[in-house]
Amino acid sequence: MHAPILTSNGSPIPFTPQYFGDLRETDAKASADELRAQYQADGYVLLRNALPAQSVWDVREAYLKRFDPGTYKNGDARRGEFSGKLPTGLPMHGTKGHPAYEFVRSEIFRAFAQIPALHVLAETFFDGAASLIRRTPLRHFYPGRQVASRAHLDRTYIGGVEADVVTAWVPLGDCPIRAGALLYLDESHRDVDLEQTVREKAPKDRANDARPLSHDLKWISDATGKRWLTTDYKAGDIVIHSPAIVHASTDAQIDLMRLSTDIRFQRAGSPSDARWDNDWSADDGY
Repeated sequence: MHAPILTSNGSPIPFTPQYFGDLRETDAKASADELRAQYQADGYVLLRNALPAQSVWDVREAYLKRFDPGTYKNGDARRGEFSGKLPTGLPMHGTKGHPAYEFVRSEIFRAFAQIPALHVLAETFFDGAASLIRRTPLRHFYPGRQVASRAHLDRTYIGGVEADVVTAWVPLGDCPIRAGALLYLDESHRDVDLEQTVREKAPKDRANDARPLSHDLKWISDATGKRWLTTDYKAGDIVIHSPAIVHASTDAQIDLMRLSTDIRFQRAGSPSDARWDNDWSADDGY
């Protein structure tokens, strides 16, 4: 029996133990010292049920209700399974006039980004006061389109000292591996030569954008000897990750549409990247 094949931006990678492993879960009752130690060791911390699942589903539903009901099956915006009918007449995702552009400026989304549990976690990892970064991207991937997050590091996109920024990746609804789950390259945050080595040789499908490392996740794994770590995420789960860890996502292969957001914090009083002081727009160049 052949191993299942995942793809990322159309580039195949076998879903086998050679290329994939499980993210390590952290006990929600772990002490602040234990959380910081795991973050330093792994470059990420996966927390199950860190947010109220009901609130996550509420945000998913509120966003998808901005689309034609024919976009999702049975008119069920809360579950959000793709009907096979792409929305028409919309500008590029996340640009002015698109639902994602308007939604990140909405009261329900801003309130969600300011949820106290995330702020408390950020301050735990900083071991000090934290400030919410305004710019908060919203990702929306449809099955069958072979569009995903290319392998990249957050520090490429946001200026500042790495230790002064953390990201909370939040799936907005359930996100199984085959729905376009986020992947982390094992121990990549501790390999000081990895970024330069990969950039010099990796295949790229965007000749005009030097920021991503590559769209070819199998090539990266083969070249570095490192596996991609992932899991089946559920609504309420979050991953706190370092700006120095390489991460990417798979193409969505099942009907459940992948929605997610990146909620970022900086250490209070640290120099900020002025480009990130405004609401996100997919064409803002950052």
